[in-house]
Amino acid sequence: MRKFKVMAITLVISLLLSTVSTFACTAVYVGKEVSTDGSTIIARSEDQGTGAYNKLFVVVDRVENVPGRTMDDVNGFSYPLPATTYQYTMVPDYSEAGDGPYPGACTNEYGLSISATVSASPRPEVEEADPFVEGSLREAVLTGIVAATCKTAEEGVDLLAETIETYGSEEGNVILLADQKEAWIFEVYSGHLWAAQKMPADKVAVFGNQFMIDAVDPADTHNFKYQKDLFTTADKNGWTKKENNLVNLAATFGEAREDYSNMRTWMGHKLLSPSSVGDYATNAYYPLFYKPDAKVSALQVMDVLRNRYEGTKFDASLPGNEELRVIGVERQSQIHVIQIREDYPQEISALQWLAMGNAEHSVFLPNFSGITDTYEAYKVDGEFYNENGAYWKFKRICTLAEQNRSFYGQGVRDYWNFYEEQLYAQMQNAEKEMVTLYKKDPQQAKKYVTDLHRSIAQKACKDADHLYDQLLFFVMDRYGRTAAKLGNPFVADISLRDAAAAKGYTVKWAGNGTPIKITKGNTVYSLTIGEDLCIVTKNGKSTEIKLEYVPTVKDGVTYIPLNFVMTI
Repeated sequence: MRKFKVMAITLVISLLLSTVSTFACTAVYVGKEVSTDGSTIIARSEDQGTGAYNKLFVVVDRVENVPGRTMDDVNGFSYPLPATTYQYTMVPDYSEAGDGPYPGACTNEYGLSISATVSASPRPEVEEADPFVEGSLREAVLTGIVAATCKTAEEGVDLLAETIETYGSEEGNVILLADQKEAWIFEVYSGHLWAAQKMPADKVAVFGNQFMIDAVDPADTHNFKYQKDLFTTADKNGWTKKENNLVNLAATFGEAREDYSNMRTWMGHKLLSPSSVGDYATNAYYPLFYKPDAKVSALQVMDVLRNRYEGTKFDASLPGNEELRVIGVERQSQIHVIQIREDYPQEISALQWLAMGNAEHSVFLPNFSGITDTYEAYKVDGEFYNENGAYWKFKRICTLAEQNRSFYGQGVRDYWNFYEEQLYAQMQNAEKEMVTLYKKDPQQAKKYVTDLHRSIAQKACKDADHLYDQLLFFVMDRYGRTAAKLGNPFVADISLRDAAAAKGYTVKWAGNGTPIKITKGNTVYSLTIGEDLCIVTKNGKSTEIKLEYVPTVKDGVTYIPLNFVMTI
């Protein structure tokens, strides 16, 4: 993600948070041969310099044969678009942010997905020799340019290379691109120097704000692309760092390793391949790609992007670790996990999981790339809090939960984890329906995925509103109490029918004060509105379970405690 755009803001932040870099974002890659479902996964958290930063989610329509258009940045850069541009989704800033659109993550109609960027800095002498070009290409527009004009990841690489060599780059960036065939990582080292690598299908990667392409054989033009003078420039200036007779581009062009970024890179390695990484070392050049110890699912990638170094001596909840730059930072604005399937129809070949707010206490919601519109809450614009906006609905829960991660936050995390697991299972059925429909009628398939996106988002927003109301009351009710009188930690409630469906139970209720019976096989749970005892009958023998709190009805929906649901 970006550096701060205004010097005054940079100065204020540096004074307030002197140990925190102005760079942000963490990226994840999973090759299709090592993912649990055979999908290629690219993912990234978009982190900001402030805690409240509204993000939208929209569809940009295809434009046919309209010449003379440009894609413009606020820094004066203007890119001439072809007469026909492609449909794509994007996750832009709110319109009043004033620093360009920042599309964030895009999926287009030709099966190309792009995530940009992870900001990174070159060595000072590299920037001095080839300075960044003011008024040239920035993160603010590059994602949209590629999504609007390219059909494959390699086309995107070539377009970025041509654009940087023609106009220059204003900043150092790391970009991920993937299609149904292959995936690439693209690094911008200076005003005109760049390199790209085809990402191996049998490896994974996680990295913070640092250049990562390591051992490169300049003769391997199948797996690498680079600016024609890249290696000669390094040799001429004495920058070249080699590893087993191969050029290590990260060491050659990148700034020295530091904890701010390198610790996140190490932690990602430790999460996905603990057998191949040791204790953390600040100066270590951890490999970009490595084999995971087991196949990796999209759900695991979501958890990587939530990580706060739990289980290590760097755990951010431990005293003295408060200032460490974690992966799951509170300043995340949108976090995406994009799965690209080679066996899907091209127009709907990507399944994007999108979380608004902070991944730690928010939820990833799915949408297929063939959608023609987005749910209305994703389009609520503006800088300030608006309860109708999707970003704000989820962000406000994060803000409350993070006041006390163990007492408030754990119940929120449990709720959204359960929610995601059900959505993940639902998408496996949805993708089959989508593919079947597409074979009969592509337009019906696109309508199906659009309607599915809207229904999931609408329900999630409604459920988020209920969760927020419940958590806010819980926090208010305990405000001012001593620790000894706080009682039990927060437990979210959940729709009884959602819970029963997820667990494979049927629900019967006659109303009028009668017990609600949820049944599977020879097991029956009987609950009564307003009573905290549940009668469990198995094989004719009954026992009692005391609930965390009584089942309630709100707006026609019956709610029960989540911790009870987890036991059935």
